[in-house]
Amino acid sequence: METFDELYYTKPYLREFDGKVVSCEAADGGFAIVLDQTAFYPTGGGQPGDRGALRVGTGDDILVAHVREAVPGNGAGEVIHLTDVALPVGASVHGSLDWTWRRDNMEAHTGEHIVSGIVHALFGYNNVGFHMGERCIEVDFDGVLTLDDVLDVERRANAAIREDVSVEALLPSPAELAAMDYRSKKDHDGQIRVVRIDGVDSCACCGTHVSSTGQVGLIKILRTATKKKRTRLELLCGRRALEACEDAMAALRETSNFLTVADEEVPEAVQRLSAEKDDLKHQLKQAGRKQIDQYVAGLAPVDALAICNLPGLDIEDLRYLCERVLEATDATVCSALSPVAGDSTHLAYVMASSDKDLRPACKELNSRLDGRGGGKAQMVQGSWTAANDAAEAAIREVLG
Repeated sequence: METFDELYYTKPYLREFDGKVVSCEAADGGFAIVLDQTAFYPTGGGQPGDRGALRVGTGDDILVAHVREAVPGNGAGEVIHLTDVALPVGASVHGSLDWTWRRDNMEAHTGEHIVSGIVHALFGYNNVGFHMGERCIEVDFDGVLTLDDVLDVERRANAAIREDVSVEALLPSPAELAAMDYRSKKDHDGQIRVVRIDGVDSCACCGTHVSSTGQVGLIKILRTATKKKRTRLELLCGRRALEACEDAMAALRETSNFLTVADEEVPEAVQRLSAEKDDLKHQLKQAGRKQIDQYVAGLAPVDALAICNLPGLDIEDLRYLCERVLEATDATVCSALSPVAGDSTHLAYVMASSDKDLRPACKELNSRLDGRGGGKAQMVQGSWTAANDAAEAAIREVLG
C-alpha cells in the first residue's frame, strides 16, 4: 500500500536522487534491490514501472546497475528495483530515471484521465479497463461509442489541453472524500489519492501525472472497437502522439509524391486508382472467360469424364470451366485443375457433375493426394499436394 509520501509522488518531476541500498537479493535472472528512498515509480494502476540506472561509486570505481523495471515490494511504500547486477547493501547510490519513459507515461496517464473524464461526463460510461503499453494506451468503457462520438471526445480532450488547466493530486480526509464527486473502479482501504483535472475529471489514482493539461501536448485516438456493448479506445498522448502524426504525415507525403498529387488530393486519387483497378480486374476476368470458352469449344471428351488442366485459374474460374464443360459437351463429370498461385506444390481443383454425388470421390481423392476441400453433392473444390500426372491418374481411377 502506498503512503503517498514517496519521491515519485511528492516530486514527480525529479529525474535523479540519492539513497542507500537496504537489501539486494538474486531474483528473476538478475537482482532485486530495495533502497531507503526512490523516485522510481513501481508498476501499478495500469501504469508501467520506471526504468533507469543505479550508480555506486565514482570515476573508475563506479558500478552501474541498470533497472529494467520497478515493482511494488512487500512493505508500505517499498519499491523493488529489478536490475542486471548486484549492489552492496549499505552503499550510497545515485539513481537516475529513464526520463523519456517516465515522461511518456506521465503524459499518457494524464491524457487517459482527460479522455475518460470527458466520456463519463458526456455519456455516463465508466472506464472499466485500462492498460498503458509500449505502443499505446487501451481504455475500455461500459457503453457504445460511435465514430462521431469518438471524434467529439478527441476534439474536447485537445481543447482541454489547450486550456492548460491544473492537474492536482489530492489526499482528502474521509469527510472531504465523502463530499467529493470522483470516479473510482473499486473500493479502497486507507488513504485515497484523487487526481483532479480542473473542470475535466476527478478520479482515484495512484499513478504519476503532469502538473497541467497543456503538458500532455496532444491526444490522438488511433482506433475504436465495439464488442458486447463495450467500447475499446486505443490512444496516444504527448510525444508518442506527435511522433505518430509525424509518421502519418511522412507516409501521406510519400504517397502524394508517388501519385504526383497534392496531399489533400490523395484520397480522391486513391479512389480513382481503386476504381481503375477494379475495372481492369473486370476486363481481365472477362478476357479469361473468353479464353475458357475458346478452350471448351475445342474440347471433345471421349467419355463421360472430362479432365481439364489449365494454368493461371482461380477457384471461381475453375467453377466456370466445369459449368461450361457440362453445358457444352457430352461429359457428365468434369474435373478442372490449376496450379495454386504462388505455390507450385499444390493444385487447386473443382469437380462438378450433372448427375453424380461427388462427395465420396472428393473424400477419397483428398486422402490419396494429401488434399483438403469439399462442397455440395454436384460440385466440390479444394486443393491437392500432387503433380498433374498423379492427380489425373487418381481422378481417372476414382471417377473413370
